[in-house]
This record gives sequence, C-alpha cells and structure tokens, in this order.
Amino acid sequence: MERVLVTGPDGFVGRHLRNELGHAFVPHERDVLDGSSLSAAVRETQPSAVVHLAALSSVAGSWSDVAEVWRVNVLGTVNVAEAVRSEAPGARLLFVSSGEVYGRPAHVPTVENAPVAPISPYGASKAAAELAVRQVAREVDVVVARSFLHIGPGQDERFAIASFAHQIATIEHGDAPPVLRVGNLEARRDLSDVRCIADAYLALLGSPDASGTYNVSTGRAERIGDVLDALLRLSEREIEIEEDPDRLRPADIPLLCGDPRRIAHDLGWRANRPLEQTLLDTLTFFRERLA
Repeated sequence: MERVLVTGPDGFVGRHLRNELGHAFVPHERDVLDGSSLSAAVRETQPSAVVHLAALSSVAGSWSDVAEVWRVNVLGTVNVAEAVRSEAPGARLLFVSSGEVYGRPAHVPTVENAPVAPISPYGASKAAAELAVRQVAREVDVVVARSFLHIGPGQDERFAIASFAHQIATIEHGDAPPVLRVGNLEARRDLSDVRCIADAYLALLGSPDASGTYNVSTGRAERIGDVLDALLRLSEREIEIEEDPDRLRPADIPLLCGDPRRIAHDLGWRANRPLEQTLLDTLTFFRERLA
C-alpha cells in the first residue's frame, strides 16, 4: 500500500490508523460533502486504497438531527464512491459501516448474511450508505467493514464507555462530586479495542482475498453495567451511580454481537487485546489529559 487516502483522518479510528499506516497515510481533511474537492484529492494522489471513515457516528446523537445524519453519512459516501469510480477505479474502497445495521437481530452472534433492519437513524444511514458503495462495485474493488462497538484511548466522551472513564478521571481529579451518571446499563455489546479495529482495516486493505462484507467484532457480548464495574475497580475513589434520563435512547438494542468467523477465516484477524487492558488504557488517557 503506497498511498491510502483516509476520510475522517482525525477521528477516533483515523488517529490510530495513521499510526499503523505511517507514510502511506494520506489524510483528506475536507468535508466529504464537497464532492469536487474530494474528486480532486483522489485524482491528485492516485491512492492504492481509500478508507472512508468520515461520518456522524453517535447512535444516541443521531436522533437529534436525523436529516444531517443522512446527509453526511449517505451523501458523503456517495461522493467518496463516485470520486473513486471516476478518478481511481483501480483503488480498493474500504467503507466502514456498523453492526447497528442489523437492528435487533434474531440470531446472535449475527452473521453477515443476516437481514439488515436498523432501528436508529445512524444505523439506517449506514445501511443506505452500504447500498451506495455497492452501486460502484462493478467498477471498483469495494470491501465493507461492519464494525461493532469499539473503545479505547482517545475516544470522545459522548460515547458510553469513554464517558464512564472521563467521569471517573474527573472525579479523581477533584473536579466533580463522586457521582457517575449513566444510561442503560443492561444493554450488552460486542466491544473491540480501537487498535484491533485499525489492525482489521489494515488486513482488509492489504489482502487480495478480502471481498464483500465483513463483521469486525469479537463474537462476545459484554453487559455495559459489568464494564462499568470493571472501570470502577480501577478507580481511586468511591463513586456512586445515578441514572440520567438524558442518557437513555429513544430506542435501544438489548443485545448486539457480531460473528467474526468470516474475517478470521479469510484474513486471520482476531480481536486479541484483553478488555481489562483496554479499559485501563482508556482511563489512563483521561487521567493524563486532566493532569
């Protein structure tokens, strides 16, 4: 991979992918809704691959501005796909989708050929964006990564696990009372370390055997309340838990877990970082930022 053009290069995954790709990493920092700028960037760099990360990625936040989520996540993806098709059709296009497209699946862990039935605006926009990239798949080498929830150092505190770690670090620092506010703790989620996710994208970019759609997941579901308990055991303070109605979603998925056997079989990728280490690294990130 000589040149990999990456949209959303300064986002959570983008920063880790930059570390992995090194000099091959070519950031596209402009708005993906600017189709002419995007086409010009692809034409000028002639990348060997394009990774489309740029998106409005908060499931909870997607309910507050549905139209904007669809505009950025779908129209932005159309612009990326068309830029690759017209300016660098020999490049591999890796589109990062989400396990949220499955909605409330009938079978868990969920395989790639399960029905797509999203229930959130975010999930629906990702499902529509998958259709957009498949429109160019006859002319472009398209690979879709349906990534399940990923966590780790550098994640925005709008997201649940990062929010817990940020609140704990803030309380430890003496900047807040010892009360941690939470949403639904009964939900169960498939949690990967963001650094494992970056490794998966490298495998999907570099392997000639990669094709079609892959779940990027662990195959295990963790109760969010249990993850919070693990974080609290790492804390230096006694902290109370308080439910915050503002952190509850209009519609939530009780259980979401992807079957990773296809990516393991085709590419040998597995999420191999212990959850406990990921949680410690996440908490350490916020402690160091506050220090």
